Parts: sequence; structure tokens; C-alpha cells
Amino acid sequence: MKILSITTATNHLSVALNDDDQVISEKNEQDQRNHSEHLDPMIQDILTENRLSLQDIDRFAVAIGPGSYTGLRIGITTVKMFASILEKEVVGISTLKSLAKGIDQKDSLIIAMLDARNDNYFAGGYFGQALTNVIPDGHYHIDQLLEEIKKFSQENNIDQVVFVGSGIDKHDELVQKLGLNYTYGSESQNELHAGLIGKLAVNEEAIDPDKLLPRYLRRTQAEVDWHKRTGKPFAPDSDYVEEV
Repeated sequence: MKILSITTATNHLSVALNDDDQVISEKNEQDQRNHSEHLDPMIQDILTENRLSLQDIDRFAVAIGPGSYTGLRIGITTVKMFASILEKEVVGISTLKSLAKGIDQKDSLIIAMLDARNDNYFAGGYFGQALTNVIPDGHYHIDQLLEEIKKFSQENNIDQVVFVGSGIDKHDELVQKLGLNYTYGSESQNELHAGLIGKLAVNEEAIDPDKLLPRYLRRTQAEVDWHKRTGKPFAPDSDYVEEV
């Protein structure tokens, strides 16, 4: 199965072609979130280099969040369009699970995280070969996140933690107080790679493109402002976790 995967969730733009879980080609670019300009040419380059067209792709995969609001919309809209027009399969993959996929130590608690500023993080904890989401993907203050890590480690007799993603190194003194053995991801591991999204996409269930939605994990400022102005409740089916 040929899978074309993309991520526009962070300032690291990545596109990959997989044959099942084997990465055939991957292109990466630090483009400071100019994804709308660079995404289509990168996709075309990968297809051309592998003598393929979009019609040859069996499944499209994309990081659905958390991440940059604008970035997520660019990537998700692109694959929804491809899947709808070409009548192909599409799957959405957690940004955080994709980061965790790049860590080999599956006997460790893997904490995938993205700096959300003001000591807040988009983060999730993953464990085992199947990368079970043992600390739910969410929006956490650093103190809350470290408490969740401590709780899971104590309850499951885990003494090794791997942090992958962005921002945790500035809290090294707090991490030390956990009393656990810990390591940080390498520079490459801390970046989001489309090839890993493709690997995860192999066993994901395809969904209707119209149902592929971003997972922001916190409310947008516009939504918060609307709620304050109108006094109306947030929609019950809103796929958000926390207002900040």
C-alpha cells in the first residue's frame, strides 16, 4: 500500500512516501510556517522522483494535531481534497503519537510534547510497542504534566522516561525532582517526520474525508472571545480540551 503522508503541524514541514511501513522517500524543510507555499511543490517532487502520480497513492495520511492552528488546517485541507477528488483513503494521526513513534525505547514512558508557551504544553504519554496513549493527549501546565508522569511511573513501576518534542529542557531542574531516569530526544527525533506518520497510518482505520478534523486540544482565541461576547455555551461536540 502506497501512503503519502504530510505534516504541517509545526514549523517543520515534512512529506513522505511509504510502501506500507517502509519509508521510500521523505523531504523535510524548516520553512517558518510558510507551508501553503512549499507543500505542493514538495509533494510533486516526491511523486516525480518516484515516477508516481497522485492517482497511484492508495492512502493519504496527515498529522491532525495538536499544533499550529493555521498549519493544521493547511495539511488537513490538502489531504481531504486529494482523498475526496481521487476517491482514496485518508487517515488522521496524532502529532504527539507521531513524535513518540521516533523513539525506540518502548520499555520507557515516552512523553511527546510541544511548547505551548507560558509553561504550558501540548503533551501525551505513550508506552509499549503499540504506543498506548497512557497519559491522554492534552494541554497541560508543566506542573500538571510532571504530576501525571510521576503518578503513572509509580503505579506501573516505570523508572525510565524519554522526553521528545520541544521545550522541556528549560524545566530540567523540575524534571530532576521526579527522581526518575530520563533522557531527551535528539535534534532529529524532536522534529516531526512524515515517514513516521506513514508508518502509523498503515494500521489506522480510514475515515470519510469530511469527518477528518483538526485536534487543537485547546480553544482558539476567537472561540473564547465569541463565548465571552455572546454568553452562549461552547458546542457539545467541540473537540477541544481546555480553554487558556
